[in-house]
Amino acid sequence: MVTITAPVLEQDKVKVKLTGLRKGTTYEVRLLDPERDVVGTARIPSFQGRAGQATGIAERTLDLPERAATGAFVVQVVRFEDHGEVVAAERGFQLVGTAPTVEAPPAARVQLARTATVPTNDVVLTREILRITGARRFAAYQQAVDDALRDEPGRAFSPTAYDVILRATRRFLESETTSILDPAGKYLENGNLPYLENVAARYPDARFGELDADVVSDIDDALLDRPAPVELIWTYWVEESGFHQVLNLILARFQNRRIPGGAALERFSLSYLRPLRNLLYTWGDNEINRLTVRRRAAEYQYEYGLDLIGRAVPASLQYVERRSQFLESFHTLLHEALVFYRLDDDTTVVADAFPVLNALRDLHRALAPGAENQFDGVALQSRVEAMAAQYVLAQPEMREFLGGRPMVPYEEPWMDRVDTLRALCGWGDTSVMSFHELAVHGEQIVMSVRWGDWSDIGLTADSAANWARDMRDPVHRYVHAYRTVTGVDLHDRVDTTMPAVLLARRNRARQRA
Repeated sequence: MVTITAPVLEQDKVKVKLTGLRKGTTYEVRLLDPERDVVGTARIPSFQGRAGQATGIAERTLDLPERAATGAFVVQVVRFEDHGEVVAAERGFQLVGTAPTVEAPPAARVQLARTATVPTNDVVLTREILRITGARRFAAYQQAVDDALRDEPGRAFSPTAYDVILRATRRFLESETTSILDPAGKYLENGNLPYLENVAARYPDARFGELDADVVSDIDDALLDRPAPVELIWTYWVEESGFHQVLNLILARFQNRRIPGGAALERFSLSYLRPLRNLLYTWGDNEINRLTVRRRAAEYQYEYGLDLIGRAVPASLQYVERRSQFLESFHTLLHEALVFYRLDDDTTVVADAFPVLNALRDLHRALAPGAENQFDGVALQSRVEAMAAQYVLAQPEMREFLGGRPMVPYEEPWMDRVDTLRALCGWGDTSVMSFHELAVHGEQIVMSVRWGDWSDIGLTADSAANWARDMRDPVHRYVHAYRTVTGVDLHDRVDTTMPAVLLARRNRARQRA
């Protein structure tokens, strides 16, 4: 599997490093501009690599076009085979140009035209987060795992198949990170995200250490120029859908254990001749190494102050710390963004973005203390485990026993299996697709607020207006999915009732009906 490391800008050239090149294969590295046109190429003829190794490493330098536009460029690696060329890997990066000088606007007047967008340099982060999260399509992930299993001796029948899936999932998530190129120096500070640079600047004794410095105490400067790859709120909404309970039921039936709700899977039996039974066996064998619901629940409280309701969840008094202001700040931001959209669509007024800016600052400050302790570890590990389980559920053999409604247009192949068990176990009639929307768009919104420098006193309402316009689709889709799942419409008011409580109420009402 070819991997492209983060592109490095050297004057007017982009330098990339490629790993995983197959010996004896011809490759071509291409630079695509924001319109996906090829603007530069570099050929790697019949790659040889090091003696005795099947794969290797190569570096290539591509020229940036003159007067390169600001936007999302892509480095693409193409492999030439007998039947034609195959795209082996792609890696995007954001090129930041010099923002145009904005003159003082003329006197305000009422006109039937949409309010003009004032350019701000911080839009590059919001758009890059949207690009990163948008690239995580399940089809691309499934292909990456399939490729990893093909390279494994024994493939999906291997005793280490589950470990291969976990490693491939982690690589897939970590490869979709970004290095923002800012040759004009308009956004980044010392090459780092302004928010992280501001935090790191408070510890000058832990940066730029000499060779004999304490490597355990020093700040890792490699973490300062990009956001963390995932956000834990994705896992929270997947968990609220009952996804993990579905996995527990399947694993219990596979191991011939009877648990409440497991009667729906009495006819579940897998062929010895097909690989799914081996994937489930190795999955169950690694159960002791996976994060427990207690640990995930504690981290939901630590980062967002969000409750889980269930017998396996600890009582609230067992938590040391919780983000009590997150839910109110988050829903306030969504509500203010919706108000801004209504005004911004009215061509007879100039929408005021200051309420959005204040809500962004409040949410950013509520999120910041949660980015400590096991912040990145639990988020990434829980995401890897959940996606690996989605991959197992998506296997064709699983459809024979769990199935789903054949005429429902599910976005990802694992979803119909989850909806089937949700219906059989009486967990509500809301489709897992709505929970998936909350997970995907909730992650986009929270990531853009966490990693933006919204506490900067120099920010103006123009930055908030640009954020709101760029995030319009995720905000609307999150709010709609939230109303579908909980029954609460954030258009009307800021509701601070815990989502778990709202879900429990709806489920009890449905059972009474």
